[in-house]
Amino acid sequence: MAHHLALKLKGSELGRELKIQGIAMIFPYFWGKDPIGIEITDQFRKSMVDNWWTFTCPSAKGCDDPLINPFTEGSPSLEGLACNKVLVVVAEKDILSDRGRLYYGKLVSSRWQGTAEIMEIKGVDHVFHIFDPNCDNAKSLFKRLDSFFSQA
Repeated sequence: MAHHLALKLKGSELGRELKIQGIAMIFPYFWGKDPIGIEITDQFRKSMVDNWWTFTCPSAKGCDDPLINPFTEGSPSLEGLACNKVLVVVAEKDILSDRGRLYYGKLVSSRWQGTAEIMEIKGVDHVFHIFDPNCDNAKSLFKRLDSFFSQA
């Protein structure tokens, strides 16, 4: 959602009034029809995420809808992000982590004029911090977010 909001603000009337200094994408939910990374070998979880997307947001484009795949045909350029900083947080065991890393890599190599950072949290899965907010990894995540937003 943060990605799409930052894209919509660029050049808009609201974007001229509202300045977003930074966005944090915590376990970003990006996807695509063609598997990458762990999705190639973890066909069970790939199928599960495919089905979740087509159930919650049915469209003719399926998992290559620009709402979930920021690199498919028809997706706006990353250059249009209306913010100065982006933090991408991925979890090592998350099926979505390769998509988060891909997003970070494409953002860094794009013509976007901001600063991008990535944080990978080892040994955990998607939204682990919700289930155990007091674990060391969650505390580390919260501290990193605090630091990111304090500097924005």
